[in-house]
Amino acid sequence: MESLRVESPRVESLRAPSLAEFVRTRRTRSTGRRPGGLTRKQLAEATHASLGYIAKIEQGDALNPGSAILDSLATVLGLDAAERIHLYHLARQRPAPRTPRPLRREDPAAATVRTMLEALMPNLAAALDDGWRVVDCNSAFDRAFPGLYESGHVLQWLFTDPRARMVVEEWEWEARLMAGRFRAYAARAQDRDDIERVLRVLGEHADFRRLWEDTHVHIGRPDSTFRLRNPETATIFEVTVQRYRSTAPEASHQLFIGLLGRGAAT
Repeated sequence: MESLRVESPRVESLRAPSLAEFVRTRRTRSTGRRPGGLTRKQLAEATHASLGYIAKIEQGDALNPGSAILDSLATVLGLDAAERIHLYHLARQRPAPRTPRPLRREDPAAATVRTMLEALMPNLAAALDDGWRVVDCNSAFDRAFPGLYESGHVLQWLFTDPRARMVVEEWEWEARLMAGRFRAYAARAQDRDDIERVLRVLGEHADFRRLWEDTHVHIGRPDSTFRLRNPETATIFEVTVQRYRSTAPEASHQLFIGLLGRGAAT
């Protein structure tokens, strides 16, 4: 007797993502504000585009919308940062870089950063924003740079706190380097008012005025080695400086790590 042959149901082939599918699925998905999603007409009105153009996008006939319509789509559809970038890529466009807000001490995300900093002990570790402010640090960093966390600003501490000259072994070199790096940062900083505030405070200190008026510029550190003096034992030790930028799109910060080197154990 010939056995019956049971055919398994055909599985539809997976398809690469497309702009048409992405816009269509995001338009029709249910949200708290719109349980039934949006109609094409509603999306067209909200984005100030024609109904026909929205239909072309969803049917795959408009493959490269401009940045204006893409931005409108991202806003109306409530796309998060990753989805917005994906939308641009599907349209073969490059999204304009967004300047994320700086991480602040009171932010909920700062608690996660603190856990990471403590995990890097016994090395020195701190989270800094782009404006040279200390968001948080671990206890090793706090001991190595007494008063810096309380001051909150790297450059202001270096020039205004007497303890900075005690623990930074090559203070003149480091001060000149930092003044040059701040000049480079000031040229591209978005918050011009903040730059002016820092300069008003530091402008009252002769050493900073002397180095600032020299107009030298530095990008990064020419040498990753940093020499410090232990404020308790007066012994000199070295750290190797490394910096990393966070990848979180919501609140940005830089991670400063000082890897302990020669003399750190004494």
